[in-house]
Amino acid sequence: MSNIITLTLDDPLYPVLLKEISDPPNPLYVRGNAQLLNFSPLLAVVGSRKSSVYGKQAIDRLLTPLVKNGVPLVSGLAYGIDSIAHNLCLSYHTPTIAVLGSGIDDATIYPRLHVKLANAIIKDGGVIISEYPAGTAPLQFHFPARNRIIAALTMSTLVVQAAARSGSLITARLALEYGRDVAAVPGAITDSLSAGTNQLIQQGATPLLTPEDAFAMLNIDPVATASNRVSATLTDQQKIVLAAMSSTPLHVDQLVAITSLPSPVLSVTLTELELIDAVDHLGGMKYVKK
Repeated sequence: MSNIITLTLDDPLYPVLLKEISDPPNPLYVRGNAQLLNFSPLLAVVGSRKSSVYGKQAIDRLLTPLVKNGVPLVSGLAYGIDSIAHNLCLSYHTPTIAVLGSGIDDATIYPRLHVKLANAIIKDGGVIISEYPAGTAPLQFHFPARNRIIAALTMSTLVVQAAARSGSLITARLALEYGRDVAAVPGAITDSLSAGTNQLIQQGATPLLTPEDAFAMLNIDPVATASNRVSATLTDQQKIVLAAMSSTPLHVDQLVAITSLPSPVLSVTLTELELIDAVDHLGGMKYVKK
């Protein structure tokens, strides 16, 4: 049955944070990398199923650095914000967790158009979970119940877009009840999809304005994590070039003089460093260290 495993409360793979709530699902049905359920830190990302371009822009700008640093996102596989969050993780091969309000077998995954997305999540080292056994249809009351699992799996929840009456606000309220951090992306006061997030901020949620805010919320040092991630895979030539660079833009000719590398070798090395997100090309053959 699609490699579904069943986790009970006494199973060592059962999510520790999920055990802290008064009504943890027992059992929990799992497909994929069950060890990911106890990864730390995780970030829950929720929002409107009718997300706008602004919602995708906000996720791309605020969370891409976090995902590049290997932080998995937790969401609900729904249309809109959920699928944007999952796909961002897939783009950088960072595992992601999808919590469903249906069975997790291919025949009953909901939404039906996201069966391919669910399988891509599993293939990429992520996991899909549900408290409902295989063959369970996505009934309406399943989704508010599903939201408590999303809220409980992580220490931090981010609401990206939400109307004044939204299931995402239920998730935020539950997260607060569980003693977890809640953040929200602010938006225009004229935008109905920002009414809920603006209200959360008014009530004390942390406004998320920059990628640095996301790192701070999870108590992560972006410089240290990026350095660790990059240094483990650098070649000797890449290390020489990176050691010569800083936040001050340098022309390729300057780098040739500093590193003593032949120009063709330096150009290839800079391209390699750009691909692993270690340097930025500013145009005009000038580069900076990230």
